[in-house]
Parts: sequence; C-alpha cells; structure tokens
Amino acid sequence: MSQDQLYQQMSDLSLDQQPQLPSKSGRKHKRPARAYHDVNGDNFNSGMQAQGNDQQFMSQGQPNINMNTPQFNNAAQFGGAGPAHGQIFTSQQVNSPMSNNGASNGNIQNQMTGANQFGNNISSNNVSDAQGTSSHYVPIQRWEDQINILNKTFQTVNDSVAPLPTTSFYSVDQGSCNPRTMSLSMLNIPENEQLRHATKLPLGMTIQPFAELVTVDGSEIPIISSVDAENNVKAPVRCQRCRSYINPGYKLSYDSTFLCNICNVKSRMPMDILPGIDNGGNATTLEGRLEMNHGTVDFLAPSEYNAIQAKEPLPLHYIFVIDVTSMAIGNGSAMAVIEAVKQSIEYIIDYQPKCKVAIMTFDNKLKFYNLRPDLDAAQEYIVAELSDVFIPFYNGLFADPAESINVITDTLRKIENFIRNDIGGPVPYNCYGSAIQAAQLALSEFTGNQGGKIICSLNSLPTVGNGNLSVRKDDNLKQNLQCDNDFYRKLSDELLKSYISVDIFVTSDAFVDMLTVVTPVEMTAGTLKYYPKFQKEMDDHLIINDMVENISNIVGYQALLKVRCSTGLTVDQYYLKSVDYSDRDPLIPVITKDTVIDVLLKYTDKLKAKEDAYFQTAILYTDINGIRKVRSINCTGAVSNNMAEVFKFMNQNSLMRIMIKDVIRTIGNCDFIGIRKTIEQKVAEILTQYTALVGRRTNSLILPDAIKTLPMYLLSFEKSDLMKPNFRSTRGNERIYDLFQYGMLNSARLSYKLYPQFIPLHTLLEENDLTFYDVHNKMLQIESKSIMELSVRNGYNQLLNGGCYLICDGEKVYLMFNKNTNRMLLQDLLGIDPTIALGDITLYGGILPEIDTQINEKARNMVQYWCEICNKQSLPIVLLRAEVDNYYQEVISRILCEDQTINKITSYDSYLIQLHTIIQEKIKKEDYIKVSGNSKNHELFHQQYVQF
Repeated sequence: MSQDQLYQQMSDLSLDQQPQLPSKSGRKHKRPARAYHDVNGDNFNSGMQAQGNDQQFMSQGQPNINMNTPQFNNAAQFGGAGPAHGQIFTSQQVNSPMSNNGASNGNIQNQMTGANQFGNNISSNNVSDAQGTSSHYVPIQRWEDQINILNKTFQTVNDSVAPLPTTSFYSVDQGSCNPRTMSLSMLNIPENEQLRHATKLPLGMTIQPFAELVTVDGSEIPIISSVDAENNVKAPVRCQRCRSYINPGYKLSYDSTFLCNICNVKSRMPMDILPGIDNGGNATTLEGRLEMNHGTVDFLAPSEYNAIQAKEPLPLHYIFVIDVTSMAIGNGSAMAVIEAVKQSIEYIIDYQPKCKVAIMTFDNKLKFYNLRPDLDAAQEYIVAELSDVFIPFYNGLFADPAESINVITDTLRKIENFIRNDIGGPVPYNCYGSAIQAAQLALSEFTGNQGGKIICSLNSLPTVGNGNLSVRKDDNLKQNLQCDNDFYRKLSDELLKSYISVDIFVTSDAFVDMLTVVTPVEMTAGTLKYYPKFQKEMDDHLIINDMVENISNIVGYQALLKVRCSTGLTVDQYYLKSVDYSDRDPLIPVITKDTVIDVLLKYTDKLKAKEDAYFQTAILYTDINGIRKVRSINCTGAVSNNMAEVFKFMNQNSLMRIMIKDVIRTIGNCDFIGIRKTIEQKVAEILTQYTALVGRRTNSLILPDAIKTLPMYLLSFEKSDLMKPNFRSTRGNERIYDLFQYGMLNSARLSYKLYPQFIPLHTLLEENDLTFYDVHNKMLQIESKSIMELSVRNGYNQLLNGGCYLICDGEKVYLMFNKNTNRMLLQDLLGIDPTIALGDITLYGGILPEIDTQINEKARNMVQYWCEICNKQSLPIVLLRAEVDNYYQEVISRILCEDQTINKITSYDSYLIQLHTIIQEKIKKEDYIKVSGNSKNHELFHQQYVQF
C-alpha cells in the first residue's frame, strides 16, 4: 500500500479527539489589566520591540509559525494535533469530562467499554463511555483524570481502576490495598495462559510498599502487635501451608479453623484470638480486628524474624564518603558535598535521632575521623595502604550526631580548610573502590554485619587502589551494558549480603565508567544522582536537596520481600539485578518510600473464571529506629475468560513499567535500532490482537481505552538517551544514567520523564484554574472548559512564540520563555524589572519568588502539586531560554518527545499511522492469535512474555 493510498484511506481518522471548545462567555479571572498577555495582539510585547527575526523556541532552521493567522491545529494554547504531512485531521466532539454532579468513580469505570475509535464511524455511545479519559493525548488525559477524581474518594474495593500515577486522590482502605502500593497489570485476569498470550501483554504487578498515601482521615498504616504472657512480641497469624499472613481474605470456619485465600488450605486459628467473650463480658469477632479490615498493615515481628538471629536490630547507621581529589575541589563539588553532609546530619538529628553517623574522605589515601563527643577537636587518621584496607580505630568511628555535633562541625570545618588552603598540593588520583570497601568494612565491624547506608560522592575515574580503572577513550566496542569488572561485582555481592546500600553522587561529565563504578548502587537498591557540568554557584543547592531528600525517604533496612499468589499463579521473575531477574525472593538492604519492584507472574494451572485471585506481598524489614516489622499488602483480581473484559480493565502504568524493564533485561548486544523496531512490532501486535478479537474491524485506528496512551509512552522510551544509536559510545555517562533511572524512578516520575508536562502561563486562566481543590493542598483543579488551553502536547508546532511555560520532567521544573515573552508577565511571575536583559534574569536557589500576584501563586501551586505527585520535597526551577542557556538545545530535544528526532525516530502522529498500516496488513493476512472457545489444562505452557 502506497503512502498516498494510506492517507486517502485514513482521511476520516481523527488524531485530535477533543471536546468542543467552550464559548468565551464564562467569567474570567479578574487580574490587573497588565496581567492579561495577548501574545497574538499587535502590542503583545508591551511596546518592547523584538530584536532580530521572530524566533521560535527551537534553534534556527526550524519552521516559523504565522502568529497573525489563527491556526487551530497549530495553536499551542489549544494543545491540538498539528498536521501530519499536510493532512488536516478533523476534530471529534466528546462529552465534557466532568459533569456538574459528577458520576461516581465506579460508574465511570463501568462505562469504559469498547475502545477509543477515531474517525467518523465512531458511535455516540462510545464517546459517552469514554468520557472518563476520552483522549489518546497524554496532556488531556492527565487533566481529565484529575478532574474526574476531585469530588470523589477512591474506595479500594468498590473502585477497581486506579487513577493515573500523575493524579492525586484521597483513598479509603476497604480491605484491599491502595493501588499506589501494589497494582496488577491486568485487573481482570485471563483464566489461562492461552488467553493471556492472546493479549500479547504481560501479567504482573508493580509494588511500591511505602508509597506516600493521601487518606480521608489522615490515618497511618495500622500497626498490629500481639504479645504473650511474658510481654514478648508474638508472630502474626500465618497459613501453615503457604505461610501467608492473615488478611481480609481469610475465612473463619465454625471449627476454629480458617481457610487461606492464597492456597485454599485450612489451618488452626490460635486460641488467643478466637472469637469469644472479652474481660468486659462483650462478644468479640474476628472481623473487628484491623488486619481483617485493612489491605495494608504492619505487624510487629518477634525476635525469630531478626535478620541475624543472635542479635537485636540496631537503628540505621550512615557513613558519608567525600571525594576530595583536585578535580572535585576544582569544580566546587567537594565543598557542595560537605555542605550537603552538614545539612543531612542536621536532618538526622531532628528526625532520625537514634541513627549514628561516620565521616570519611578520599583522594589517593583514605582518611577517617574520630567523632567521640568528649574530644575537643577533630582527629584525623590516614590509611595509605589501599590494597588491604583496614579500620585504624573503633571507638568514635560512629557517633550519635546530637551528642557529637561540636566534633562533627569541627571535622567538617577542618575538611573545608584542607580544601581551601590546598594542603598537601593537588591530588588528581582517586581510590574510590578502596573507599567503598573501607566503608563496608567499617559498617560491618561496628554493626556486627547488620548493615547500613553509604553515601558517597565521585568526581573522576578511579585510578589507584582496589577497583582502579584504566583511563581510556569511551567508545562503542563493548556491545553490552553489563559490568565486567570482577572487583566491583564481588564488592556488590558482599554489600548486598551485609545489608549495606550505596548512594552515589557523580559530579562530573567526564567519562567515569559509570556502568562499572555504580554497580554497587544497582545491586543494593541505592540511588544514583548525576550532575554533568557541575557549577557550584548553580548546582550546590541541587546536591544538598537531593542528599537530604534521599535520607528523608528512607523507611528501613534489612528488607526481604515475598510475593504470594492464588493457586494457579506464581512469580516468574522479579525485575531486579540483585536476584538476576529470577524468582528468588529479593533482599533489599535499604528500602525507601520510592522503592518500586516490578514483578512478572506466570501460570501453573488454569484459574476458575468468575472467581477472585488473591495476591499478597510481605516485606520483612527493620525500621530506622531498629524495630523489626512485617508489612502485609493485599489485593484482589477477578478471573475472566472474556477477552473484552480483560482489555477493558488494564493497568497501563504497570504494563508500561514491565515492558520497559523487560527491554532493559534483554538489551543484549546494544543493537538499539533493532530493539526499537522490535518494540514497535510488539505494540502493533497488541493493537492487532485487540482489533481482531474485541474491536470492530474498520478502517479506523482503534486504541483500547485502558491503554490508549501506551504507544506514546513507548515511543518516548525509544527516543530516550538509553536508546540512542551507539555509533560512538555505548557506555557514556548519559546513557548509563538513563539506564539506572528506569530502575529507580517511581511511577509518577517515570511518567513525567517519558512525557514531561507543559503548563502555559501566558494563557488567560479561569478563577479556579491551578488552585487547590482541598484544604490539605493535595489535589490541583482546573475548570473543565480550560482543559484544552492547559493541555499542551510536547511538539514544536504546539509551542507559541512569546509564550511562557512551566515544564516538569519529574526531576526538575523548567521555566521556558524567550525574548518575545511579554515582560509584564515575567514581572508578575518573577518580580523582575521589565527592562532587564533576558540573559540577566536569574532564580535564586532554584525556586520561584513569592509575589502577591495571581499568576505567581498559580505557578507556585503547580510546582507544589508536582512535588506532591513525585514525592519530592522540592523541585528545582531551571530557566530555559533560547540563545541564552547553553543547555537549551539538549533539553528541548529531550522534552519535545512527540516530534521526530535527529536520529529519524518518527513523530507521534506518523507513528500512529505506521501502526495503523501494520495492523491493517496483519488483519488482512489473519496474522494474529485466535482464541478458541474451550481451553484445556494440557494447553497451558510456560509464559513466554515479549522477549525483545
């Protein structure tokens, strides 16, 4: 089929399915006259002449947009689809995403039948059914989803389809967990492997055990404690066969036994919790117990659950390891890290008072510092033997930070003086490997192998001591992304077995062989932060905030995770390098609020349709105060033999995460071009299966409601730094950092990373737009009529010359404007002098100033909302100005993920057309899996998910 024939066939295809634009008669927010910024008017620059040619946000060579001619398909303020190859697509009218009364959340979910079909053949019922999130464009979908949940409470049993990870919502635990903590990729589970295989989608789950939740009453996760006659903590009630923990799915029998919902085997109920008469003579029931009414609970664990049987758990121990080589001193990162350590210790004193700390520095030697509180001044011990490291002293190595604050302050001051005065001369050599080894030895000796946290900075390639690496040109000769250094692999295994986690802060864009030196981070579930082109004046607040935030997110350590499923299902693999992507129960040395584990499940037998399947995740861990606990997380999925119902209730976020993790697991020989083609083929197979088995066979592209934006997210993944062609570099810093981010980011940050959110500040807003709906400032609201104006697609043609945008990618917020932006708008937003030069505009500390103007307040509300969604204490604001900021082109090419890239990866609109072509050919050839009416047990085979 020729391209011209394809366009003719798809003439009715609408890639801009959007609600009819509201009339402008509604009351607008009354601001001062100067705050109305008509960028299309003759005086849009408030009398200030633009210098030179009318430039767009992009670099020279990009096409200009005629600002004087209204173009609906190009107007950024409407977020509409631009023309693809000259084809103008017609828009479709859909119902408003939020009615005045607001249908119940469950009703909206039940209405989401069929598919999102584009073209004139779409039925009116289908449009109405899809009103929950009607668009296949990510920006519109996000706002619609937030609006739909504003006046509702998510009920974990009654409401099955979870809000998007970028949506804030209140929840009530009805006996099933909040979907933020654990969610299935398929809410209606296929009854057998044959049916699952026909969907071409994985059955799995995403687990974030300690995710921040917003509950109606502000309650915390219940803590269940049971003690014996001697006041010792007793083990929680567990199934004697599968060892699951008591949960709302347990059924009490008349013969003092309970039926386990996981393995369907009866066990004897302990006598002390059987229903009976309490001391007051009142009847007791098992249903009244917290563990029988909550989907997520914490059990206090007895001593036999300790990580080391003969020892009581300890509070968490930290050791800070600071790079003080000449290169770290030269770019200012050493001083910034010292300030970050200082503020981190202050945080530990205030919020983790039982924890202890130690301090080390390194260049071509190791330096330990005695922190005994009775010392008058800091004491330094130098270890020059790097091949066989040892601890020069014991007493005072770790200290209570509150008791030793004076000595700690003096120690950090001494290190600062060493840096300022260049004592000892420049030392370019780096013994990073020996430093991590020494820190591991210190923690193991002091805690008795009970673990802890290493927080280390690194500025250059390790060149001396254990784990030294040769300085070589980074090239593409190594065709894999696996650590091939025996020292770092062995060190990582030892750290994992010792319950020690490592955080690394890399402060240089020079090649540091990040894949090798950061292997301990990946194996121990640590955190990696990367600051290319580090400048102390601009980046010191970033490293300070990141280090304090990492510490504040820590929940506990010595964690062991176990997933249990109903009979017929079991774990196929955990997507963790520490267990080699196997079904072994993962050990997590330090667990945080952002720790996310993706799990792939497989069938061991056929399930029974119209029954429920149960899932439980148990995390045995020690909290930061040294108390041993078990967190039990439970959820349920319905078993179905109806393909339409399976597709109807998908969890796009979990599906996307598992598919991306599977790509990373099988990245193989770094043939990124081939991998991209495979991903595209698999997306086409998914949509082909849906079209052939569920949807109507029309000439229109059909996207299932539940996964309508999945193609966009996977296309963005194809354009990421990780997937760029490796013509020159396979192991460059940017590629490896991107690789690690996909394993570390929580779902909200991953969503914003793949598709950053643009908020236009130049458009005229309604009074309630970008204001908080609730008193706790959790849910941001906009009027339904403002959806299109505030939904900006991430494409060059969607941006308005002279516009002003806030852009969130999950890690930073960019404030984007250019020389044609209305200076009165910038004055209201930033409080600047309107006559100041564009390049002289700065943001102190990377935050928006607090100004008494509505546009400033709305912008700060937006940033606060992003912080809540991403679980970040703050998001740094970075200015993004064409022809001013040297990083502008790099950032803009990354965030405009709908456009064709310099590597010829197609635009989103063209991508949908390509998918449509492949799907039509497959349907015509009947190249898809057909599902028979009856399936037998002998037809079941081991689940082979998409092997990229």
